[in-house]
Amino acid sequence: MWWLFRHLRFILFVSTMDFVTANDQCRTEVNIEGMALGSSVFKRCSLAAPHLCDVKCRQEITCQSYNYNRKYQICELNNRTKEARPENFLSAPAWFYMRRSNGRASLGSIPELPALSCHEIKASEGKHIISGKYWLDPTRKGKAKLIYCDMVNEDMDECKFNISDCDVNANCTNTHGSHKCTCKVGYIGDGRSCSDIDECQKNTHNCHPNATCQNTNGSFVCNCLFGFNGDGRNCTDIDECAINLSCHVNANCTNTIGSHVCTCHTGYTGDGQTCSNIDECSQMNICDEHASCSNTQGSYSCACNPKYIGNGLTYIDECQKNTHDCHLNATCQNTNGSFVCTCLFGFNGDGRNCTDIDECARNLSCHVNATCTNTIGSHVCTCHTGYTGDEKSCWADPCYNYRNLSDADRKSTYNTPYGGEKCDDESSSIIFGEWYRFVGDAGTKMPTQCVPDNRCGAVLSGWLKGGHPTLADGEVTSKVCFTRGGDCCKKSRVIKAKDCGSYFIYKLRRAPACDLRYCGTD
Repeated sequence: MWWLFRHLRFILFVSTMDFVTANDQCRTEVNIEGMALGSSVFKRCSLAAPHLCDVKCRQEITCQSYNYNRKYQICELNNRTKEARPENFLSAPAWFYMRRSNGRASLGSIPELPALSCHEIKASEGKHIISGKYWLDPTRKGKAKLIYCDMVNEDMDECKFNISDCDVNANCTNTHGSHKCTCKVGYIGDGRSCSDIDECQKNTHNCHPNATCQNTNGSFVCNCLFGFNGDGRNCTDIDECAINLSCHVNANCTNTIGSHVCTCHTGYTGDGQTCSNIDECSQMNICDEHASCSNTQGSYSCACNPKYIGNGLTYIDECQKNTHDCHLNATCQNTNGSFVCTCLFGFNGDGRNCTDIDECARNLSCHVNATCTNTIGSHVCTCHTGYTGDEKSCWADPCYNYRNLSDADRKSTYNTPYGGEKCDDESSSIIFGEWYRFVGDAGTKMPTQCVPDNRCGAVLSGWLKGGHPTLADGEVTSKVCFTRGGDCCKKSRVIKAKDCGSYFIYKLRRAPACDLRYCGTD
């Protein structure tokens, strides 16, 4: 018996020698067979025995625990314990896990071993850990900072100590156990990543229509266009004529939106900024052949020669004779002894030189939902896709803005079961007086022939009397009849109908009573 006892002691000693050394006599940690800690390995090597892995761990200041594989004699050093990372402590046949006991540095106690959070420190070191300053690197950027941890609440103020992962253009708000990142005004993102919002491109700015929008980081700048005064959000036209900026003394000034026009007085020629006197006497036949011509500033005079009487003028209609020099885009008006050239509407100039006015650049009359195209002497406003109207106003085109009616029980071939009647009256949650299109199981359009009663999920079946409009008809007023007891038009309702090219839409009003319903067909 004594021999057996000594033999068993020897076997036990040999089996434990692989991972227990003389220096571990006081250690209370035990190895855990068939388990290993993942995602925390910082060093891996081949060692012939477990106790060598233990020695290797003690040589590394950041080693918290180790995994050992007896089969392949692999040693893995971990910078965390299973208590710190329980989610990574997994089953691993042929492995065992051992927590370092002697000389282990507490998590967060040295800068080489920073924790991700106060909670991780408390989980690793136990409930006895006290509040104080610990080394943390919550953003995993390799920049540990000494942060105060409230171990009662397991919280740290990431915002106060500037260790959050918030974007530089985000505000940081501390929360219990964590923090919240919110992009600043003018930026968009999840707070961890914030990008500038281009208010100018997205047209979310509040710049005046007569101002330019310039995007900046987190904001935008509004600048009034040339010819306007203001802060960019409010721009008023500058009356250049009132401040007498550039027109010649012998010119008239006409203020325009964002600009002005200078026109030389009658008897003068030029661009309005510079006007020179016209020598009418140099023009042929301006005075009678028996008269002499005297040029004056802005005009002239004719005096009959001796022995002749009269006003000295010979009436010549230059406009009628087409001997004027008015511009092609100007009108000619005859005057006594001369003529006046006036640019046509849509052109600027002195009548002898006329240039097209770009109405689109001045943003004069097109609707906000229309595109302006300049033409010679005029412009054209075209409503955007999805809108319809004239150049003054554009409204949403119902062919792009409608609701679908797709229920199979709305089809004209559907027999209404007793007690299963439905209504399109005031109690309806579908018909609101808007535009509708029949699709899917409900068909593609309203029937134009009398539909028997007790169809379409109702008692009185609604059908379109008079047929559908054409594309050229546009939006028309139509009549819907409701069949009852063989009377194809027992009740009726006035609606709107429109051909959208490949389909029809209807502006349906709620029916005047219950048991009436609009029908569909293929």
